[in-house]
Amino acid sequence: MDGFSLRGGIRVAPKVGGGVRADSGWPMARLRADSNSIELREIWAGTLVITADNLIAIRRCRNTGLEFEVSDRDELWMFRALNADRVVNRLAALGWTTER
Repeated sequence: MDGFSLRGGIRVAPKVGGGVRADSGWPMARLRADSNSIELREIWAGTLVITADNLIAIRRCRNTGLEFEVSDRDELWMFRALNADRVVNRLAALGWTTER
């Protein structure tokens, strides 16, 4: 199976208007990725499934995070990891492009 899974933190915030819907640190969130989808899961935020069809952008966010924006949600999901560069490289190896 191609892909990987790792734990981290998550922050979920509306695209407009400010505020935070969920914010938890390591190890409360999990990112699972393969060449077809990326799944972010956290107990209070729920699950976000990202595919080529709904992906708007994956962006670097500060030194430790990646921000995921999709077309079917009005929120931004930020996954925090100990080494964001490693996550970016592993996603790139699966064919996902991250804005730097």
